[in-house]
Amino acid sequence: MEDDASNNVVAFQVGDSKPQIIRELSVRESLEVVSKADPALGERLKAAEKRIEIAREEVISNPDMTVEYFLLQHSRSKTDELLGLDLDGLEEKSHRKRVDEYHRIGGIGSALLYRDSNFGGGSKFFSVTWPNFKWSPYRFNDTASSGKAWGGNILFQHTWYSGRRLYMVGLPYFEIRDFREVEFTDMASSFVSLP
Repeated sequence: MEDDASNNVVAFQVGDSKPQIIRELSVRESLEVVSKADPALGERLKAAEKRIEIAREEVISNPDMTVEYFLLQHSRSKTDELLGLDLDGLEEKSHRKRVDEYHRIGGIGSALLYRDSNFGGGSKFFSVTWPNFKWSPYRFNDTASSGKAWGGNILFQHTWYSGRRLYMVGLPYFEIRDFREVEFTDMASSFVSLP
């Protein structure tokens, strides 16, 4: 596994238990923490790590594969775009309820990222693994300062799933009012959802 330095953060909450933030973990240690909290989610996280390695090794090095990967993910992003438009018309306090409604018919494993701390300044909804926040339709690179999470999600410091990681795990829900708390303000550049 690449990026196995001990500078990752796992932020999670299981049910109504107290939210937990564990800092300075390697990728392997992060996998262990998630697996201990929820073994099934831990297995999905291991599978996601394999997909990340394939993307790095096979997709990035082949321009044709890069285009195909982008087109596939972009077609999946339409749902996020539509839900994002719906959320733009709501007050922040209604966002969780609306996303919960979406999860009743869609998959869990999503994050709602906000431009400012305390869930302010506009937001973007992510449920699709996305390699570069500079690209449309998200265009949210190095911008997130707070967030809400449903299921398992990983934010990466750099594009193409590299750099520091912030594992945001909500079983079923978790929120961080200020990414300064986890030293991840304005640095998210790619995203992996754990369906």
